[in-house]
Amino acid sequence: MALIEELNQQGNFLFRWRSYIPGVILFLSLLYLPYVPYFQGNYESNLYWLSGAFLVSFAGLFVRCFTIGYTPKNTSGRNTKQQVADVVNQSGIYSLVRHPLYVGNFLMYLGPVFILRDFAFALVYIMFFYLYYERIIFAEEYFLRGKFAKGYLEWADKTPAFIPRLSGYKKPNLSFSFRNIWKREYPSLFGIIVVFTVFDLIQVYFQEPTLRAVDITGIWKPFHTWFFGFGFVFYIVTRLIVKTTKLLEVEGR
Repeated sequence: MALIEELNQQGNFLFRWRSYIPGVILFLSLLYLPYVPYFQGNYESNLYWLSGAFLVSFAGLFVRCFTIGYTPKNTSGRNTKQQVADVVNQSGIYSLVRHPLYVGNFLMYLGPVFILRDFAFALVYIMFFYLYYERIIFAEEYFLRGKFAKGYLEWADKTPAFIPRLSGYKKPNLSFSFRNIWKREYPSLFGIIVVFTVFDLIQVYFQEPTLRAVDITGIWKPFHTWFFGFGFVFYIVTRLIVKTTKLLEVEGR
């Protein structure tokens, strides 16, 4: 098999599992977390650090939302079985970077990595992400080049793959759709909240053993109640809306 075909095959395989394999980084982070002391030695300061890491992940979610808010149906989707694209998005954030959703993913996973406060581990994550998504991007662009030919190549020649350029922004062709974002990205928001809640609980468990000496529930703090509680209620309500109504359906999105 020619190398170009092999890379495409690998990319398509990783494309189908792209929502799960980065979980390896989260798993490794969880294994490392018991050895990470509180920031400045106390829970309150650590909560500030946790909030900063959360903002990094939230920035990634924002990039994804900004992207999805302007994109048409059958582009920028969560499809896993095969590559799908009715058009090549070239306006909005796609006029600055070819793969904005992966930029968002990078930041979303970088947030939990920041909790560890380990530069070497962060570098491992960056290298893992690069090698993993490089194959996926190759497969996607192989597909787009074959389907859209010159139109795709002209756009790709002037638009960077991953690091956004700072000029040349083109106004999106479609109007912004908050409902489309709500429908498609509510699992991402809840996922971030779950990850940060679990990470914080693990740190409390290992850094404050007296809280679990009598009852394991002692590690559950008021912060966890409102933070996780909001995410859980938001997820359940949105799930019911999506499954039982057409409130979040947007024509052409």
